[in-house]
Amino acid sequence: MRKDKDNDDPERSRGPLRWRVRELNPAIDARRGDAPTPQQTAYVRDRVLVQGFPADDVARRDSLLGELAKVAHELGWQLALEQEDLVEARLLRGAGLGAEETAELEEVFGFGLRIEPLPGSTRRPPDAWDLVERIGYDLGDGVRLSLDHVVVAAPYTDPHPYTDPHPYTDPHPYTDPHPYTDPHPYTDPHPAPGLAEYGRPGLGGRSPVSWVGPRPRRRFKDGRGPGVTAEGFARPVVAVLDSGTGPHPWLPDTVVVRDPEVDGVPVGTFPVPANPEEDCERGGMSIAPLTGPLDPVAGHGTFISGIVFQQCPDALVLACRLYGGPGIIAEWDLLRSLRRLLVFHLAGLRGEKGCYPVDVLVLSCGYRHERPEDALFDAPFAGVLRALRRRGVAVVVSAGNSGDLRPTYPAAFAPHLDHSTSPPSVLPPSTLSVHAPPLLSVGATNPNGTTALFSNDGPWVTCLRPGAGLVSTMPTVMHGSRGPSTELAGRRKGERRATIDPDDFAGGFGIWSGTSFAAPVLAGQIAAYLLERRAAAGPSGAGGSGATVPERCKETWEAITATTGLEPVD
Repeated sequence: MRKDKDNDDPERSRGPLRWRVRELNPAIDARRGDAPTPQQTAYVRDRVLVQGFPADDVARRDSLLGELAKVAHELGWQLALEQEDLVEARLLRGAGLGAEETAELEEVFGFGLRIEPLPGSTRRPPDAWDLVERIGYDLGDGVRLSLDHVVVAAPYTDPHPYTDPHPYTDPHPYTDPHPYTDPHPYTDPHPAPGLAEYGRPGLGGRSPVSWVGPRPRRRFKDGRGPGVTAEGFARPVVAVLDSGTGPHPWLPDTVVVRDPEVDGVPVGTFPVPANPEEDCERGGMSIAPLTGPLDPVAGHGTFISGIVFQQCPDALVLACRLYGGPGIIAEWDLLRSLRRLLVFHLAGLRGEKGCYPVDVLVLSCGYRHERPEDALFDAPFAGVLRALRRRGVAVVVSAGNSGDLRPTYPAAFAPHLDHSTSPPSVLPPSTLSVHAPPLLSVGATNPNGTTALFSNDGPWVTCLRPGAGLVSTMPTVMHGSRGPSTELAGRRKGERRATIDPDDFAGGFGIWSGTSFAAPVLAGQIAAYLLERRAAAGPSGAGGSGATVPERCKETWEAITATTGLEPVD
C-alpha cells in the first residue's frame, strides 16, 4: 500500500493544493473580447489540461508545446508535461486492446501541462485562466485546452470553517457543490435559512447514532474469489471513488476491496497518510491533527460504502481513494483515477487476476464550469466518463447541495429530461443511446419523501433518492477532538455516565445528509437488480469476465430502466 511521503509525491514540491487554487472572478478577470462572460469557478492556477491525442505521442506533443510555449513566454512562463500522465498511458498500452480502440482511448486520456515561471523571471505567478483565454479552448484537429477545475465532495457537515477556525482561507475558495461555499447556510444573510438545519446534529448533520437492527446478510457465499459467488455468477461490482473505506464489521475485505490496484498501480491517486490520525477514514483529523475537530468529509467513503451494502449486501465494493479530509481534488487527479479505473475494468473483462469488470461507478463530488455552454464539449471529464459508459459501466453521480438551478458537473453531463411526462422524456440534443448507458444524476429527498431543500434541480437531475438524515456505517476507530458536554463516574464499577460525544463513532454508525448519499442509494439499487438477474441466469449469464461489451451495455440498460424508468431510444 502506497504511503504519503514527501519524497515520493511530485505534487508536494509545488506546495499543497490549497496554495495553488484560484477562484475565477467574472467581474475583474480578463477575457477575450468575443468570449461570453464566465461564471464563478475554482481552478488550479499552475496547470492546464489537454485532450485530443496521447501524452506519449512525442512529435505531436512537442509541436503543441512549442505553439503554446510562445504564448506562455509572453506572459513570463514556461510549460512542462506532467510526467505522471505517462503512467496511465503505459497502463492503457498494456491493456491488450486492439490498435483502433487503444488509439480512441489515448485521445480521451489526454494529459496535463504544468505552468512555471521562466528562470529568473520576477513577473506574476502563473495563472491558467490567462493562458486559456489567450489561446482559446479549441486548438484544432480535435485538440482542446481546458482549466484544471477544483472538484469538491458534497455532504453537509458541522463544525464548519465559518463557525470554527479554518486553516485555509475565508471565504472558502472552493466552489459548489461543496457545502462550504458562497452562499453558505452558516453565513448571514442567506436566501434560504432552512439550509443551515441540515448541518446540525439532530437535524441531519453528521453525528453518531445507535444501530439496533439486524446486519444485512449476503445470500450467496463466495466462490473462487470475492468477485464470484459459490454458484458461479459474478457479483455486482460497485466502484466508489471517494475518501476510502475505514474499518467496520459490516465491511470486511470480502465485501470491500480497499485501494485496488491495476498492474501494481493504485486506482485512486490519493496516497494513504502515514499517520493514521490524518487518514480520512481512521483518525479523520488531517486539517488540524493537533487540535481537531474532524475533517469536513471524515468518514464520507465509509458512509457511502455502507449505503451500497445496505441496498445490496452481495455487491463487491471497490473503495478507491480520491481525496482526503478537506474533500477537494484537482480535476487532473480525478481524471487520472478514472483512467486507471477504466483500465482496471478492461483488465477485469479479460479475466485478469485481481481485477473485476465494474458494473456501477459512484461519484459524490462535482464543480461548476466557467462557461456551461462549453462544458459538454469540455472533453476531459465528460470524455473519460463516456468511455466507461460505452463499456457497460453505469455512472451514478450526486446532483449537489446548494439548492440551485445552475448546472453542476459531472451531474449536468446527464441527459436533460422533461419530468412532466411519465416516464420522463429526453430533451434534445440529449440522447439515450443503446450503446452507452446514460450518466445518472441523483437529487435527495427527506425522510418523509419531500425533496430536500438543499438538493440542486434542473432538467439534468435524473431522479431523487433518500439523501437527508440517512443512517450508515462510520469508521469504528474515528474519534475527534470534541467530547461530551458532561461526563462523570457512574454507580456501577467502571461505569461512566455522559452526554453524547458528537465526534465518537466507536459504535460504527452515524447520521448524515447530502446528495453524496442519495447517489449510492441508486447505485445499490442498480447492483441489487443486477444480482437478481445474474442469480436467475446462473453462471452462463452476463456480467462476468466472459461477457461482451454489448452484453454488458444491454444488462446495464435493463438495470437502469428497472430502477429509474429511463429507456434507450435508438
